[in-house]
Amino acid sequence: MTAIFRSASRSVPSSGIVERGVQPRRFATFLTGGAVALALVMGAAMPAKADKKDDLAKALIAALVVGAIAHELNDKPKPQPEVEPVKRPKVPSVCEIAINGAERSVSLYSENCLRDEGFDYRLPRGCANSARVFGRSDRVYSAQCLRDAGFRVSGR
Repeated sequence: MTAIFRSASRSVPSSGIVERGVQPRRFATFLTGGAVALALVMGAAMPAKADKKDDLAKALIAALVVGAIAHELNDKPKPQPEVEPVKRPKVPSVCEIAINGAERSVSLYSENCLRDEGFDYRLPRGCANSARVFGRSDRVYSAQCLRDAGFRVSGR
């Protein structure tokens, strides 16, 4: 039996979880930076000899800056939610067809056998190769391509 397989393994890159909106820590950082900038501008713009009103304004701005910095330092990270492990479907090992060659060995899985064994998961069409198995037309899937698609395959 000679078979030529032309399909390549493909992987889908994960983009991760995208967070939208202003995050609390980022908002606190911007608030602190803004308060420090405002304090510097107000301090430089004040005349050298100030009356009682200006001293009160400076004290309020200083208290705001100190409060924002203290709030940011006390900000504890929130616990991450537990992520349940994804259950990967296991391919029945009785359907494995091992082809041992001089240079390499290949493990294939017949779609008809998988369906007969009750394996009703959607198989990746990018992994499918047409073949004749025991005289019947069938699609076969390489073990490595099934692994790359997220299935648990026995063997290596």
